[in-house]
Amino acid sequence: MGLYVPRVGKSKDSDPLERWRHFEAKYAEHVAPLLSEGREPSWDRDQMIELASLRAKADRWRDRYFKALAGVSD
Repeated sequence: MGLYVPRVGKSKDSDPLERWRHFEAKYAEHVAPLLSEGREPSWDRDQMIELASLRAKADRWRDRYFKALAGVSD
């Protein structure tokens, strides 16, 4: 069995707009080679999973931001 290590980092109460911007920027950085003209990049499975994960995180923080604007709590 593995050792339990609590997650350290941004909490659920982090600024949603700041976190949304962070993950959108990371996603844009990763997807840029796919959107630029020229040779088609070759990605391995781990890179594709990372891209999907970043998109999901950006989407979740975007949703939290808009919910906060509307006064809805998670």
